Amino acid sequence: MIALLLAAQLAAAPPLPLKVATYAYPKYDRAAALKPMADQLGAALGRETQVVLLETPDALAQAIAAGEVDVAMTNLAAYLAVQAEPKVQAVVVLDVPPATAGRYRGVLVARRDAGVTAMAELPEKAARLRYAEVLPGSTSGALVQAAALRAVGVTPGGFAQVTQAGTHEAALAALRAGTADLAALAEEPWRELKAENPKAAEGLVELWRSDPLPPGPVVCVRAPTTPCDEIGAVLLGDAAAAAADLAKGWSETEGAVRFKGYDAAPYRRFSAPIP
Repeated sequence: MIALLLAAQLAAAPPLPLKVATYAYPKYDRAAALKPMADQLGAALGRETQVVLLETPDALAQAIAAGEVDVAMTNLAAYLAVQAEPKVQAVVVLDVPPATAGRYRGVLVARRDAGVTAMAELPEKAARLRYAEVLPGSTSGALVQAAALRAVGVTPGGFAQVTQAGTHEAALAALRAGTADLAALAEEPWRELKAENPKAAEGLVELWRSDPLPPGPVVCVRAPTTPCDEIGAVLLGDAAAAAADLAKGWSETEGAVRFKGYDAAPYRRFSAPIP
């Protein structure tokens, strides 16, 4: 009788809160950006929600893979790290305006006085260069540059020093301050410096620039209490307000006002991150 009573109580217990996650970044209030989407999903599913901010994209990917979160707004690097997980389903992507999409690129920029003017020179000179990235798992401030460096035969261990600047602006500032010789960052701060302070930009040289990069999709971790197809349908329905608020949390999604269905094609040219 006691066992049956306990079983009935467990069956009647409400599901745990829906954990809706992303990673933190100093420039944006991502908890605020995520909350409207979390609230809408909670209302549609009849569940309480909890917004979760992880420290880095790598930490977000680990939480997704471990099933510690239910729904997540990823960046490209975090998504590539988990896309092969059988329980992970990409459900929607923010429909980014073409002008914004065309600007989202990564660059490698060096100090002119570091004596490097082309990617082909890096294998010979890397051992004396101090290299700054943005943060672990940053798409435009670490991942795509790592692939470009590997293509010319350079690994992070080949530099004299590797530091994590924390933001794209800080990586650029490290170059200008002389505390780094080479930096990986998104193109936007570099573009702004050239427009606003051409004299300062003359002291730096762009070695490499990526093609436009796709934003990470919203992913769902499949579980008995987490119906991913239904979550996708909710976001593709009347979710314009949630999409617009979510888009404010990333420079690469600026101006998006709706979600669109996930399409794997833009992601096929990328491979999973290599440690």
